[in-house]
Amino acid sequence: MDKVFGCWYEAGDSGTWLTWFINQHKDFPKFKEQLHYQEKGNEFGDIPSDYSCDGATWQCGIFDDGKILSFSEYLQHIPIFDPTAATSYSKLCYKLLPWHNPIQTSQDEFDTNETPDQVCTRLIEDSNTDCIIIPQVEISYKLFAMRQAFIRPRHLVEGCMQSYAQKIEHEYKTISDRVRKLAPVHIVAIDKLILQNDEDVYKDLINVLGVPPLPNWKEHTNYYYHTIFRPWENVDISELNNRKVTSKYKYTDHY
Repeated sequence: MDKVFGCWYEAGDSGTWLTWFINQHKDFPKFKEQLHYQEKGNEFGDIPSDYSCDGATWQCGIFDDGKILSFSEYLQHIPIFDPTAATSYSKLCYKLLPWHNPIQTSQDEFDTNETPDQVCTRLIEDSNTDCIIIPQVEISYKLFAMRQAFIRPRHLVEGCMQSYAQKIEHEYKTISDRVRKLAPVHIVAIDKLILQNDEDVYKDLINVLGVPPLPNWKEHTNYYYHTIFRPWENVDISELNNRKVTSKYKYTDHY
């Protein structure tokens, strides 16, 4: 493997889609596209919650009844996870399960007695990761917050918006600074990429990947925006907050 990238992200920041998108480029496995429904048959017209990308998912900790894999074992399982993936590739971008970004995980959630920094170091060394790619929301978080409240119904939209404001103000930087001590980091302004088709953001990304641009890259970003985010432009915040599935939680006003 010439280059290995890890997409480490905070929940709600479209890290699964970004992992899939990266893997569509030259010399990558080109995993298949799958829409994931958090609440199929939901009251908002079957709005999908995200993509799923089984081929890119490295399960490195206990999750449901799945098997914990080393990186080499994960590579061997890719044809099982996604039989449509290319059989010959020299670059790969993985995502982690169950911790999307271990640096941000409480130590008591790990299967071992390691600290978050030790877990991150072990995963980076096991995979020979060249660069950690971290998506961040920088300028427009309302739609991201609404989608997050939809996926995590125990939270109100206002709480999700407050969380994004805090991440933009200081938490994103704290997270990336910690990861940067362990490996090179590239930040992707995910809202600019998806909502605005920002060409500078895309150029910076493919420069890090060392690949030519996809001729149809905007088709991918536009499809994701229209499928995942645009439907929330027509939904009132109160409709999300007043769902039965949300009201059953006692602490919905806390993120």
